[in-house]
Amino acid sequence: MRSIVCGMDDGLGRIATPRQLRLALAKLRITSASSILPGMKFTLASCALLAFALLCVSSELLAAQNAPRSVRFEQFPVEVYHGRAKIPGEFHKDSQGDWNDEMGKPASRPRVNFAGEYYLAAHSCGTCCRYYTLDSLRTGAGINQVRMFDAGDSPPVTRDGHAYVPILFSKPNSTLLVVQYELDPCAPEDRNLCRERYFVLKGGELKAILKTLPYCTNEGTEQN
Repeated sequence: MRSIVCGMDDGLGRIATPRQLRLALAKLRITSASSILPGMKFTLASCALLAFALLCVSSELLAAQNAPRSVRFEQFPVEVYHGRAKIPGEFHKDSQGDWNDEMGKPASRPRVNFAGEYYLAAHSCGTCCRYYTLDSLRTGAGINQVRMFDAGDSPPVTRDGHAYVPILFSKPNSTLLVVQYELDPCAPEDRNLCRERYFVLKGGELKAILKTLPYCTNEGTEQN
């Protein structure tokens, strides 16, 4: 598939890049009411430049979201434990043989779904509310550090003022944990805002390996 170059001819045969367009936009000023007619040509040109720049910025973000993830699960391989599972205490079967968590809510059968021997589980605690547990099915020990991704009745807030709910993605044969932060999940008008960060489990500790991305990729399998 051919890529599309997003830019604008500056009249001298040169192409202005999206970054240059954004810098140009920052210099634009709205004309006063007393100069509407004399400034009509400038205003129309400014509007056209604004629309074009917004299209370029949106195209850049969409391309980033659809691009293959630079950090991939297969880059952090680990052997999967196949021995007898030690079921974490917060999971049990009810009288009908269905799995429930410690709050009595339906749960999946504990199974290795992260870092070779761990069961990463998401628990619902209400609307826009969830918390996580991470337990080794080999030793039965839990890792409480995963609770840093909890979002309670009062969800955590980013530095720039967005409430968020973390969604975790993992694979059985990889120590990579992908965390997508859904911003303002209970505000319908902002539902598509999202940021992404990568962690690796090493020595029983989750360690961030890159800075938070301002967008989310489309890959991953959410754990439940």
